[in-house]
Amino acid sequence: MTSLYDIIHSTLQTQDVVMKQQDIGVLRVSGLDAKKFLQGQTTCDLNKLSQTNGLYGAICSIKGRIISNFYIVQNKDDVLMIMAKDLVEKTLLHLKKYAVFFKTELVDEQDNVKVYKKLAAKNSEADSNVTSNIFATTQDNDTITLTIGHEPLEVQLLITSAKIDIEEKHQDLSALAILTARPLISLEQSETILPQWLNMQSTGGISFTKGCYTGQEIVARMQYKGKSKKQLALVTWQGNLDQTQAIVDEQAKNIGQLFFVTQIKDTYYAQIILNIDPSEAEHLLLDGKELTLLPLPYSLDVKK
Repeated sequence: MTSLYDIIHSTLQTQDVVMKQQDIGVLRVSGLDAKKFLQGQTTCDLNKLSQTNGLYGAICSIKGRIISNFYIVQNKDDVLMIMAKDLVEKTLLHLKKYAVFFKTELVDEQDNVKVYKKLAAKNSEADSNVTSNIFATTQDNDTITLTIGHEPLEVQLLITSAKIDIEEKHQDLSALAILTARPLISLEQSETILPQWLNMQSTGGISFTKGCYTGQEIVARMQYKGKSKKQLALVTWQGNLDQTQAIVDEQAKNIGQLFFVTQIKDTYYAQIILNIDPSEAEHLLLDGKELTLLPLPYSLDVKK
């Protein structure tokens, strides 16, 4: 199987990448009850959120489907939720239904906050993924830096005031960030996906010990009693293919769909949602061409 580390170093080499995230927005939750309120609405454990530790999580419907998923940081006494820009309004309206019972305020910060993504190659290939679910956060007067991936490269979100510009570099290589395999869904995908289909049980996105939240019963049942094999996987291929088609096996049976696709020149990288365990299919085919399955940068063991 192709090494993610080899892909990163042959493509990125020693170059750092910095790119403004035009499709990412920020929802600010403030007030005395901000964290208490979010604890009952999100899959992650807000008790673990601090100035130095960010989180990855989701807000679910009562059916357990993801309304939005996000990275979350603490900014002084406020909480910032970083998510797809087209989901900020929907998330705000959903949360407002419950916020009336708490001392909290929700504000769309798209005019006040900018988010950049920074990528850097690592000096050596890690022996394990033990640090892959630590979302270290550093803060100065102007910028919050959240590390969202350690393997196969270091990926950081730089959250800063709209008045501050950060120099962008090698934006064409930012597509490699897809290899961290921790996606943020878009409005089009909202309420269609269970958290486990994005491997969130293995990437720090779900706490199974925190207690109740909206959709918790369905998410927990899927984890411990569910039979769905759907999971996120990584693939690559060369050349343009029809991305509207399903992924099939050698018997032309539908076994999955493309979830998110990026490209660098003629090389495509994609996150896909498979309906089966990858080991059960000898070949993954799209538009008549075989896809190359890539390893995930983390283990699929459950992280509490």
